[in-house]
Amino acid sequence: MHIGRRFSRASATYDEAAIAQRHIAARLADYLAQYRKESDFSPGRALEIGCGTGLLTRHLLRLYPDAAWTLNDIQSAGAEKALGYCPKGTEFICKDAETLVGNNRYSLIASASTFQWLAAPSQFVRKLAAWQSAGDVLLFSTFLADTLKEIRDLTGQGLHYPAVEQWRDWLASDYHIYAMVQETLTLDFDSPLEVLQHLKQTGVTATQNEVWTRGRLRSFCEAYRCFYQNERNQVIITYQPLYVLAIKK
Repeated sequence: MHIGRRFSRASATYDEAAIAQRHIAARLADYLAQYRKESDFSPGRALEIGCGTGLLTRHLLRLYPDAAWTLNDIQSAGAEKALGYCPKGTEFICKDAETLVGNNRYSLIASASTFQWLAAPSQFVRKLAAWQSAGDVLLFSTFLADTLKEIRDLTGQGLHYPAVEQWRDWLASDYHIYAMVQETLTLDFDSPLEVLQHLKQTGVTATQNEVWTRGRLRSFCEAYRCFYQNERNQVIITYQPLYVLAIKK
């Protein structure tokens, strides 16, 4: 539950700090809007996994206000804001997505910037497929290996991110791939300390096992500027999202 606690603590600062995640949610919704235009897709029941504070929720509700929505997240603090975009009575399930059970059918399952936290992504994809019928849509974004590479290179810490090929293989038996697109985003900050603050404010500590003594922090900041300072004397942090829209076979 440590992931849930981190995001709960960051819920008040998340929307302002989550620059990359906000961009990702908007672009993910663009793929769904494009597919809707080409196919007249209109979901009945819909599920959003890892709704957070609603960065994707508000786009989904704008596209499909009449769908019967269920929101899920591991913590409820930020989800109150997400539910504020929804019709009164929208169902909310507060639990780890990998423990979700049930026999509900969802013609749309959507998720932004959540699947990178999955302990068993291939099994989770199979679970989602069991909740969908032919022609239903699975829409999600996750992250690839270059995400927060600056932190990983300097500290040796970070998540393991499955490759594009792995996601393609996991989806292949149950889904047709409509869109699978990767992107690289680079954010600029005035100092390495601001990078660490940015990560803390979005619940992505990335260095949770690091012992930040004064000397260790000074060395980290010096190395960060040495390797990752740009021509404007700012430092960078990298995100590498993967966008996926898949159609159930």
